[in-house]
Amino acid sequence: MKYKKIKNLVELVIQPSIEFIKKSRKRTNTPFKEIEEILNVFFPKTKYHESSKGYWKHVFVIHSGKKKLVLKMGRRGKDIWKDFTTYTQLRKYLGSAKANRYFAKIYWRSGLFMLQKYGKKVRVPIATLQKLKEFGKEHGLKDIREANIMKFDNQFKIVDAERR
Repeated sequence: MKYKKIKNLVELVIQPSIEFIKKSRKRTNTPFKEIEEILNVFFPKTKYHESSKGYWKHVFVIHSGKKKLVLKMGRRGKDIWKDFTTYTQLRKYLGSAKANRYFAKIYWRSGLFMLQKYGKKVRVPIATLQKLKEFGKEHGLKDIREANIMKFDNQFKIVDAERR
């Protein structure tokens, strides 16, 4: 498994911290700002990625060596589970090589968290957007729009989509 140290950090430090913060402060909502502060201790270059429609998931850009990764955190486990199952079903149906050609690689999922490859946020050409939308329609994916597509090296990939 890749990035096992990050997964151990999430499972042994961050997940228990969420429950501790909720109980000690008598809160019901997820403490996203506190989690960002904890991540900044272990990954000093951590940045919160603003998204215009990111109501269900919060995205933290972290660095591991020279690679940029995204640690997505959902309000509930269900929010992360949907993305992860979409990716795994595509890999089973299409094969891992073709699924990774169109969808950004997801390394693992644990509770409220998921680790995914991170690309560059650039403008998507109309032809490429149409091609990815057709791919999504063919395979039962919804919510494929420019905000959910990033550039990885020389290729555009979907970073967030759900099955219909």
